[in-house]
Amino acid sequence: MEELKSILNEKQYEAVVSEDKYLRIIAGAGSGKTRVLTYRIAHLIQDRNYYPSSILAITFTNKAAEEIRHRIEETLNMGRLRMNISTFHSFCSRILREDCKAIGYPSNFSVIDEDDQKKIIKDIIKERDFDDKQLKIAGCIDYISGKKNKWISPEVALKVSSNNYFAHQRAQIYQDYEEFLKKNYSLDFDDLILKSIEIFEQFPLILEKWQNRLRHILVDEFQDVDPNQFKLLCLLAGKENEVTVVGDPDQTIYTWRGADISIILNFDKIFQGAN
Repeated sequence: MEELKSILNEKQYEAVVSEDKYLRIIAGAGSGKTRVLTYRIAHLIQDRNYYPSSILAITFTNKAAEEIRHRIEETLNMGRLRMNISTFHSFCSRILREDCKAIGYPSNFSVIDEDDQKKIIKDIIKERDFDDKQLKIAGCIDYISGKKNKWISPEVALKVSSNNYFAHQRAQIYQDYEEFLKKNYSLDFDDLILKSIEIFEQFPLILEKWQNRLRHILVDEFQDVDPNQFKLLCLLAGKENEVTVVGDPDQTIYTWRGADISIILNFDKIFQGAN
């Protein structure tokens, strides 16, 4: 891709063609971070002969994923490419459709959205005859998500909340909610990531299979990654796969749902040798 030097500035060009195994690109708003990621993927395919299917690019919205896919295919002019460009949740859904039987779920499990969650919790509150003025549904959803993402089971939540009346009721709702999902072979959005991690940690051969399918993993908007998403990235990367992350610590917008800017700031401590 000789034209890269005329399209990109010096810093962007260096990032796109870098052969570092681990690369962290920190740049401010309007500096063309997503553009760099797009051209880096195109460079890996055209100039370094990576199979498109061996590249995984993670974005935070489906719209961004489709935009990056379109830009790459337009740049390379090679037709529709078999690339893995998706959100964390979409990629984890793919993992689970293939391998969730390992933890007792059928491949045709259902994924529930926020409206489903509201209905399930509303029904639980009604069945238990709890005070729906004290136990707001949105608060219960946040409580359940918070506990899940800290790997706190309903049983532990019940135990530690035994001396707090309303906290204990939320823990009971959490327990009923999880039992409902399990009984109906359903997963919520948190489960997509958590169950994928669970499978990878419990079944090394499954993890190895997914690691072997990949060669280079790229993550856009890396400042908004939470600890479990980062854990999943580390598992997929293993010791062999290359990793490129792009972000700006000053643009973090998802701290309210667990994003941790220390992850991008300390990237080089986990992926040693990163630039």
